[in-house]
Amino acid sequence: MNEQVKPFTIKPRILYQVAKAAWEGNLFERREEICRLVHEEFADQTTRRHVANQIRIAMGLSPHDNDSVINENDQEALMGMESDSVIVANPDACQKCGTGKCSGEAVCPVAAISHNDRGQVQIDHTKCIGEGHCVAACSFGALTEKSNFVPLIELLRQQTHPVYASVAPAFAGQFGEGVSAGKLRSALLKLGFMDMIETALYADIVTIKEAFEFDHYVKNENDFLITSCCCPVWIKLIENKFPDLFKHISPSVSPMIASARIIKTFEPNAKVVFIGPCIAKKSEATLPELKGAIDFVLTFQELSTIFEATEINPAVEIDEENALASWGGRVYGRTGGVSGAVEATLKALVPRRAQKFKAVQLDGIPDCQKALEKLKQGKLNANFIEGMACKGGCVGGPGRIIPPEQGTKEVNNYGQASTIPTPVENPHVYSILTRLGYEAKESDLTGEGPVAAILARHSIPNDPGK
Repeated sequence: MNEQVKPFTIKPRILYQVAKAAWEGNLFERREEICRLVHEEFADQTTRRHVANQIRIAMGLSPHDNDSVINENDQEALMGMESDSVIVANPDACQKCGTGKCSGEAVCPVAAISHNDRGQVQIDHTKCIGEGHCVAACSFGALTEKSNFVPLIELLRQQTHPVYASVAPAFAGQFGEGVSAGKLRSALLKLGFMDMIETALYADIVTIKEAFEFDHYVKNENDFLITSCCCPVWIKLIENKFPDLFKHISPSVSPMIASARIIKTFEPNAKVVFIGPCIAKKSEATLPELKGAIDFVLTFQELSTIFEATEINPAVEIDEENALASWGGRVYGRTGGVSGAVEATLKALVPRRAQKFKAVQLDGIPDCQKALEKLKQGKLNANFIEGMACKGGCVGGPGRIIPPEQGTKEVNNYGQASTIPTPVENPHVYSILTRLGYEAKESDLTGEGPVAAILARHSIPNDPGK
């Protein structure tokens, strides 16, 4: 009986070394030294090329076929997010988990991962929907996602632009017991961010828009609206496998995109960084119709590594919260949050239509695929469909730090801590909308005006019912 190879991961060590060197301003000078030190430590389980490629990926670069870290053509790619695939295969790292089976291949819900004739892992990016749980399953780093914190750290060091952190509501509980929104905000300010804002505030704004969209599009028992909020994998799944349903997707952008567009409307020179548990948000930020809103995306795991490398501990920071979001925006972080927030908002805005609101919450890709098949066949008894690719919702994302069950509990507590029950009762929402030119008309959010344009996903038809 063959002894199973014990899982190991060099990714956290490499991310730490890269983040530390980048923060100290000597990453390029130390890159080969980092490669040598890590390779010596794990030499019995890695090749130098494996380590070099892991460093490249941590720097936001694709793996290549030699054991040097940087090529002469890599400089431009290091300046920011690329539009190519975020999840990449590092074939030299694949050891079949010591069992002859690939854990990443086993968890892929769309069979996008396979091995070639030489046993090297590969990704079919025409099938891949980017949810990223293969990354979490692959302890050897053969499947991993590119990081883009190297140019972000440089931006924070240079202080040439005001940099805002838009932090997903799933942050609750991720950075340790007692790390509140206020403590996390103080830690981010110490890193060099201008401020931390709740993505949940912009979820409040999108919720009001989606309530009006439901009122506008769902007129009879055969009509339905598919929410586009939060989950780019959900949208990609429909686009790839259920294109006939694509026209029913709400034309709203995600709260992540809304936050960045609004911040940059008020402060054009600003840079916006989204911080959350989702790897797929890195791909969403580079989509042609959305590109230019978000400048960088960090997972909670990546931010935790940066805190470690810079010796910043959120747990001991001053608690200075800038609380602006309602319960409705904050519970977007778990399954059922979007539909719950939209229903509560609809009851406040259009009570007669709320009686016709019939939502279904889809939890995880298998659940999403089964329900979409039923919807396609006209057998799903719902008119508002919320899909979450990760089990538990955003709290189940592969870039999380704590288990999804604990994340759900923390998000619920975070939501209950808000003094504002629904987006409709949030004065901060109306302050923002007024500055944008909103005149308290439904058409300002669902029509062709400037506010509607900021909140619209322009590649989707204006009328999902057509």
